[in-house]
Amino acid sequence: MKFDYRPLLLTSVPDSTAAVTAVASKHFLEPTVIFWEMGNTSTKADVLAQIERRDYNLLISYVNGIILKPNHLRKATYGAINIHPAPPEHGGCWGIWCQPVINRETRTHHGVTVHEIDEEIDHGEIYLAERWEVPASATIQDVFEHSVADSMRMLEIVCERIAQSDKGTRCFTAIDERWDPSNRHTLIEQIRRWFADLAPDHPAHQERVFLNHPRAIINPPYFDDL
Repeated sequence: MKFDYRPLLLTSVPDSTAAVTAVASKHFLEPTVIFWEMGNTSTKADVLAQIERRDYNLLISYVNGIILKPNHLRKATYGAINIHPAPPEHGGCWGIWCQPVINRETRTHHGVTVHEIDEEIDHGEIYLAERWEVPASATIQDVFEHSVADSMRMLEIVCERIAQSDKGTRCFTAIDERWDPSNRHTLIEQIRRWFADLAPDHPAHQERVFLNHPRAIINPPYFDDL
């Protein structure tokens, strides 16, 4: 805690604020954590205003849905880093947790990626990447929970490494990993087609998982069959 870091951490994982704060507080003095409920357009303007009011010089994004703009990144003089809850084979958000369960021809693994944030979504230099094989018996919820746990572990690594250096996110070195140029943010229509190819009795039809079921929508009431 000897360096002049003023970290702002962003998250969209429900009920994660206390855990994110606890991790950050072990490594930084008075970190700020802002939660945004993914897709909630009624609160987005207020959250953006909160970000703009904060006096930060380091941004850490943990499974966060707010797209950061150039003016946000310019304030982060020590860098801006994202913990993306999927491997580099799937940038963007939609479809990341359900793909290895219901579209296994594309990939049967999942993972987590730590990368520098630039002005494009899931595009910056990759610093860390982990992968794990998803069993054929796994549910989307299984993948989501494993992914969130992996991301929290990566958050601990990121905070510790940065706090021990005076270089901010540049304490990391880019590794030889590349973002997939095509398997990225998936249109909901495509996800619906993935589900349509499943057997009618496949358990995935009954799941309601954060942002990844074809009947999930990104603003209230979230599920269009309720």
